[in-house]
Amino acid sequence: MLGSLFGAVGATIERHPLATLAVAAVLVVAALGGAAQITSVTGNEAFTADNPTLERFQDTFDRSTVAVLVRGSVTDPRTMRAIDRFDRRLTAREDVDTVASPADRVRAAYGTIPNDETRIARVVENEDAAFVTVVIDPGLSQEQQRPIYDDAVDAVGWAAFPAGVDVTVTGQAAFSAQLSAAIQSSTQQQLGLAVGLMVVALFFLFRGVRLRLLPVVAVFVGVVYTFGAIGYAGVPNSTLTSAVFPILIGLGIDYSVQFHQRYEEELARAAPAEALPRALSGIGPAVLVAMIAAALGFGATWISTTGSPAFVWFAQTSIFGVLLTFLAAIVVLVPVLTLWARFRDDGPEPSADRSADAVAAADGGPTDDAPAPADGTGAAEPGRFGRALGTGSRVLAAHPVAVLVVAALLATGGFQAGTDLETLADTEEFIPQDLPALLDLQQFRAETDGGSSVQFDVLVAGEVTHPETLRWMERFERVALGTSAVVGVQTPADLVRRHNGGDLPATEAGVERALDRAPTTERERFVDDGYAHIVVISRPDLSTEATLSFIRQVRSALEFSRPPPGVDAQLTGTSAVSTPGIIDQIESRNTTTALGFAFVFLALLAYYRDPTKAIAPLVPMAFVVGWQNLYMFALDIRVSPLGASLGALTVGIGAEYTVIVMDRYYEERAGGAVALDAVETAATRVGKAISVSGMTTVFGFSALAASPFPIIADFGFLTVGVIALTLVAALATLPPTLVVLDRIERAAGRRA
Repeated sequence: MLGSLFGAVGATIERHPLATLAVAAVLVVAALGGAAQITSVTGNEAFTADNPTLERFQDTFDRSTVAVLVRGSVTDPRTMRAIDRFDRRLTAREDVDTVASPADRVRAAYGTIPNDETRIARVVENEDAAFVTVVIDPGLSQEQQRPIYDDAVDAVGWAAFPAGVDVTVTGQAAFSAQLSAAIQSSTQQQLGLAVGLMVVALFFLFRGVRLRLLPVVAVFVGVVYTFGAIGYAGVPNSTLTSAVFPILIGLGIDYSVQFHQRYEEELARAAPAEALPRALSGIGPAVLVAMIAAALGFGATWISTTGSPAFVWFAQTSIFGVLLTFLAAIVVLVPVLTLWARFRDDGPEPSADRSADAVAAADGGPTDDAPAPADGTGAAEPGRFGRALGTGSRVLAAHPVAVLVVAALLATGGFQAGTDLETLADTEEFIPQDLPALLDLQQFRAETDGGSSVQFDVLVAGEVTHPETLRWMERFERVALGTSAVVGVQTPADLVRRHNGGDLPATEAGVERALDRAPTTERERFVDDGYAHIVVISRPDLSTEATLSFIRQVRSALEFSRPPPGVDAQLTGTSAVSTPGIIDQIESRNTTTALGFAFVFLALLAYYRDPTKAIAPLVPMAFVVGWQNLYMFALDIRVSPLGASLGALTVGIGAEYTVIVMDRYYEERAGGAVALDAVETAATRVGKAISVSGMTTVFGFSALAASPFPIIADFGFLTVGVIALTLVAALATLPPTLVVLDRIERAAGRRA
């Protein structure tokens, strides 16, 4: 049925190649419109799922900041006036809540900025450094905060700080803006490098093929389609998105090359009008199954990472990508090849028999010429490399039990080694370590003993101004400070005591009067619209494990201190939510891999309607999942949340190679060949083809290893090794697997 459908598509494109290219061009224009709508989400927010408590906290209390570090002679009147000018300009912005600077204290003391350095020094705490904190209104998205950072950078120059004074603009808004620019730059670099590597691969690996660089054009169009699709679908750009496009280039080139090779082979036997329907009907179903398997691998990642948006976006972008690069191979590569064949007019003249065959192929019916196998090799001589692969597979298949036992033992060792692998879970370690904003942020933290990096937040809902609630807050503070990780707690109760003579009022009205006496900025920080905010301060520079321990201790303190009835208190904030989510993603990698196996198995079962043919291609993939842990252990590659999804991706991507080998094996068996002869012929005929195909994929994936983002670079090294292992498994362990399953089926009487 699929062969008939692809044959009909081929016949239609052959008759209307220009119209097909026009459709492709219209889709490009539409995709550009979608690409313009792509937004960016960076930092911890990219790893934080929808959370009502977090959203309420962000809308009510989470005021991001732009921090400005001024180093130099702060007490110099010229410096203080520049700080004052900067302060006033940022204060005038509508989306800025407050600006706190030493100029505020100087003005409060003298009414203006005096010309006397000594007088300024009496008010300023540090004569060599000062901090200006720009507090942003709550509820603003990262896109809305970035113009504030840009304005702060402009205001530094406008304020005209004197020579010798160094001014650094940092904070989360600055970090987000620079990281977003770094992601865009990395995406462009990765695309360029992947395309360049593909050009090299196709130039050297596909000699003798006309228009051998055309697959690069087709896959680039598919990437443009993908940008448009994620823009229209509202999938944002994030830290991990730049990893998708080299992957798509590696996979998309594979789809285009399969169509290209098969069409060239059919042109050697038939006229262009006959060759295209034959080519698509022969190779189309196999490539479609490979594409669906890859999409299902990404789908398993999507389902298992719903708590981490960045990984969901990675999976969604990848699914769009494999679908659309497959589409581009059909609507771009195929019609161009058709027009080129017409222009060259170098195919054999169509005979009456061949014309009939073309019609039959287009309808999915039988042809007089046996179709070339769906491996893209045709009937050409395999060469010494192909014969060596065939001989090697025969030797291994002759001792199937020994080969499979060795493979299983290695996989078992890999699974054991996987428990000892280190993890990469700190989101700041995901990004380039020389990013200026990160260095500035680290320097700012060093100057402020950690800054916001040591602050965690508790959102309290209920009767937050009731005296009993305030007494509970003090009880929680005592319990929390009794733990090893908590070094400070700030609560609304502290604010009320400061503005009520050191005592807690006995009535709720008394609490309200005390809060009314507090400055508006202080009150809004701790109490607002029926909610309260408790700040819990940790030790600086917590490791991932220490952060998880801190979170557990704070939650235990909340439970142990027993909030009053009707009062709900939840630890929240992006750090408190994202870090456990990332760890859960890493720890659920076996679940993700199992989902990938299940999805691909069901797809193969639906296609073949034969359990044996659905199971056989997955056995080598099970070995690879274990072997990849040995590879990671040997190269000291840490398990990242992105790498945790590789098991499912391995199944989806590797299924193409194993399916091609298996199909040729059963084709030979159906022709009367004995098992070992079928194994040798299959490996001889398709081994070189899938090796070359795998090498093109490796070239695309290897661009990831050059990424400035450590999480992506590690993923690149990992995927390159895993693709190589997948090829080894397809040619070394699949033949013995097929022989063993064949024996079992024949012993059970299922096959003649």
